Amino acid sequence: MTTLQPIEAWFEAQGWTPLPFQRRCWQAYLEGQSGLIQVPTGSGKTFAAVMGPIARMLEESPAPKGLRLLYITPLRALSRDLALAIAEPIEAMGWPLRVGIRNGDSSSSERSKQLKTPPQILITTPESLTLLLCNRKAEELFGQLDAVVLDEWHELMGSKRGSQCELCLSWLRQQRPALQTWAISATIGNLEQAATHALGVGSEPLIIGGAPSRSTEIRSLLPDSIDGFPWAGHLGLRMYEELVAAMHPAISTLLFTNTRNQSERWYQ
Repeated sequence: MTTLQPIEAWFEAQGWTPLPFQRRCWQAYLEGQSGLIQVPTGSGKTFAAVMGPIARMLEESPAPKGLRLLYITPLRALSRDLALAIAEPIEAMGWPLRVGIRNGDSSSSERSKQLKTPPQILITTPESLTLLLCNRKAEELFGQLDAVVLDEWHELMGSKRGSQCELCLSWLRQQRPALQTWAISATIGNLEQAATHALGVGSEPLIIGGAPSRSTEIRSLLPDSIDGFPWAGHLGLRMYEELVAAMHPAISTLLFTNTRNQSERWYQ
């Protein structure tokens, strides 16, 4: 059985075919490389970054113990969605791995549990990682760490939180010299500089892109009649039926609204 066979099996079970840039990321990770993934939102970058480390963990017998993959995200609100996305193939295929979340919303009991029996994959924020490194059990917790994924690196780079991440990574690399780092970034002009900041000075980062090109169609939906009330606010609901009919039921859709009140009403 090849290292990537469990990953390929899950993709096949979903009726999907891995994209070329995803395969490149997996193979590069298995070859011991670090790099930066630059693809548009919704192209499958999360699976591109995590499936390589997961495939390596699944090779171990018996099942791996201890923290192996650290996923750093600047957005605490997205931690749960990331955890669900990463846990989906793990639960569907019965892989002996656990995914945990550690941020400001984590309960004290959950934090204590993570220190005693850490998950193989931990999703956290720069601030929570800094606090973890200050813990007296930090060396033990990160003693088996194999990889770090930096999500939304373009948001962190050049900010205080980005510097905080780089300091944390410096400490982790001292403890784990073979640590592999993969950054995920949106389209920016200075990819080489972004990769160097993420992977450290003296590194030779691999930059992987190549998401499939997509056509763009712009369509305007207008009400049959326009009264004296503004579009902003709750009256936007009058377009509910027309908008739902225009959405493709099998495609995830981002809906932008003018006010918070309107977004809450649409959610309901």
